[in-house]
Amino acid sequence: MVSRDSFIENNKSEFESLFKKLIGLKGVSATGEGINETITLLQEKLKDLGAHVEVIQTAGSPTILAEIDGQSDRTVLFYGHYDVMTPGINADWDTDPFTLTKKNHRFYGRGAGDNKGQLLAQILGLYVYKQVNGSFPFNIKFLIEGEEEQGSKNLPFTVKELADNKLKDVDLAIVVDGSFNQSGEHVLRLGNRGALGFQITAKTGTQDNHSGNLGNIMKNPVLVLMELLQKIYDFENDKVLIPNFYDGVEDPSQTEIDWMKQLPYDRESISKQTGVKDLPETGLEYYQKLMFRPTFNISGIKAGYTAKGMKSIIPHTAIMKVETRLVGKQDIQEIQIGINNFLQDEINNGDIKVHYLVQVPPCKTASDDKNIKPLVDAIKEATGSGLIEPTMPGTVPNYVWSDILKVPVFTIPYANFDQRNHAPNENITEKAFYDGIKISYELLKKL
Repeated sequence: MVSRDSFIENNKSEFESLFKKLIGLKGVSATGEGINETITLLQEKLKDLGAHVEVIQTAGSPTILAEIDGQSDRTVLFYGHYDVMTPGINADWDTDPFTLTKKNHRFYGRGAGDNKGQLLAQILGLYVYKQVNGSFPFNIKFLIEGEEEQGSKNLPFTVKELADNKLKDVDLAIVVDGSFNQSGEHVLRLGNRGALGFQITAKTGTQDNHSGNLGNIMKNPVLVLMELLQKIYDFENDKVLIPNFYDGVEDPSQTEIDWMKQLPYDRESISKQTGVKDLPETGLEYYQKLMFRPTFNISGIKAGYTAKGMKSIIPHTAIMKVETRLVGKQDIQEIQIGINNFLQDEINNGDIKVHYLVQVPPCKTASDDKNIKPLVDAIKEATGSGLIEPTMPGTVPNYVWSDILKVPVFTIPYANFDQRNHAPNENITEKAFYDGIKISYELLKKL
């Protein structure tokens, strides 16, 4: 009987050829380029697993639902996304972004790490399991969306439509996305931070005006935003002043503290990788800030003249984009009400407008869930290590599984920490790709 590892080794050429084909099809959700072609290839490969495959139309890119029968009544859902970010400027890449290039034990290409490489590793893991064992131990469902890079706008509506029929028998959901620990060790994540992103626009006229003509007469909208920022945020104490913003923030349990203490923390290495010098002294403080504290971040301000030299104008419009990462049981709707009430005078006076752009609730699976041990065991069996992160610092739409399907959800990232997703020279290491296949195989055994 052929083993897992020998089968993978004997089929590497075929796997990498398929990987190259998948990257070459593009699948850019922002433009729609290659979406249909990517779906067609994935349908074909899922059908090779014996899956019943359905393409579900949405208001944006279609969603793929694949259903595979197993030997028990248990049903596990695997989530991934087939869409990729735009490549940006091709000249910034060392290789063609849509030609998978293997060098220095890495696969380079747009989507190599996020998320086509990880998605393919899921599918190939099941393929290997079927070839080695003949059948699957439980029912499997794939839900693969094509709009994750655009905020998964239609995913909640799709899951709501399927919750009472085609997804009603799901017992747990496994999300394969993101990056594992910077140390190279693989992780199981029990939750993720949510996100509330909004834009504040200040407008003080109908046109830019000469500062020599209207200085001291026309308000500067940048200063309007700066004054507003001081109202919203306490810089001295690093605290958001929006009423009820911190409602629902929870401290970690002792179990979660113990898990965080086991996570590697190489302060010097992280500083070198990120360019950030002022890092916490201890790993526990580092991970607590990332996993259990909300953030308030200004991601951009746009106003006036910023090209070479000077231009003596008072801009008439300034835009500030704010993103917050939410944790625990923070409630997006309550925070929005707090913002609107807090800034009501400025809004009513017409000084500013607030427009909400991103709304993703935080998600958390209980630290005593019965699935944690077999999931960690599967990761360890495949890779030799398996850490637990109570919360993923980033934001993914895992709430659709916990809040809509009412099932526990776990994230298992297959890509390396330095995958450079969304940036030039995106990649997944050769080891990470094949470890991902092995993890998918072992999940079927351990669950």
